[in-house]
Amino acid sequence: MAIGKIALIANPAAQNGRGSWAAVEAASHLRARVGDDGFRLLLTERPGHAMALAAGLGEEVGAVIALGGDGIVNEVASGLMERPAAARPALGVIPAGSGNDYAATLGMASSIPRAIDQILAFRTGPADIGRVNGRYFVETLSFGLDAAIALDTMERRVRTGRAGTRLYLESAVDQLFHHLEIYDFALNVLRAAPGLAPIYLKGSCYLFAVQMGPTYGGHFRITPEASLDDGLLDLCWATPTLTAKRALAVLLAARFGRHTGNRHIHFERAEALELSFGCEPPAQIDGEKIEGDHFIIDCIPGALTVIFG
Repeated sequence: MAIGKIALIANPAAQNGRGSWAAVEAASHLRARVGDDGFRLLLTERPGHAMALAAGLGEEVGAVIALGGDGIVNEVASGLMERPAAARPALGVIPAGSGNDYAATLGMASSIPRAIDQILAFRTGPADIGRVNGRYFVETLSFGLDAAIALDTMERRVRTGRAGTRLYLESAVDQLFHHLEIYDFALNVLRAAPGLAPIYLKGSCYLFAVQMGPTYGGHFRITPEASLDDGLLDLCWATPTLTAKRALAVLLAARFGRHTGNRHIHFERAEALELSFGCEPPAQIDGEKIEGDHFIIDCIPGALTVIFG
């Protein structure tokens, strides 16, 4: 199937510099498949650069591939959202980061040659995108414990050069046993899921996640039923009181989506919501730190065309 020119936007700093080797391998395979005229490699040089590159792609580009982790996927998608809807090329992902949750949601292979096969098959469909205080997110927005774990994992990754689920679990154990904090919050569902009434509630939580896809933190299935094309945000929050050991057990159960029956775990779906905290919590958007204590969050249905594995 003809897909137009392909732009590959790669983060050479992904996985502590190993992204540069992944970019070379992916570029080699793509050139062999589509030729020099059908392919263009664009390397990022700084934070935010991928967003600018995606926003400035020429009209001849029919597909843009983000190579790296969830951070660069977020930037590329955000750049595409700066373009008119009719001028957004299809978004593909080659996972070369540490978490790769969005790539997993799309069903992409971890092997670069296999992922390229999937992309060139060009099986596309619509995908929603989330927005919080004017910023976009493709997979996850979270507050409290899980955000603290994600941000600490990123710091450990930079410091040690390690990656993967084991590093995330090490950070989780440290946070659970030494930094298990409770955050007061107010949830105001501005537009509920179809057939449901808006709700307003106040409470306390250890964590609060707002998801587009089902996983975060390297494939922890925090919202197992979440879908990229249902026009909804999937919410999950954990309420007190749990001991550190019990909280760890719940987290481990979430690795495979087996936490859903726990009485401390709560779920909701919404099209738009307002979320406020009594004090500023740790917060992350697709693995990157954000700040604040008041958030307006909504889902933009079908905003992207994505390539599924």
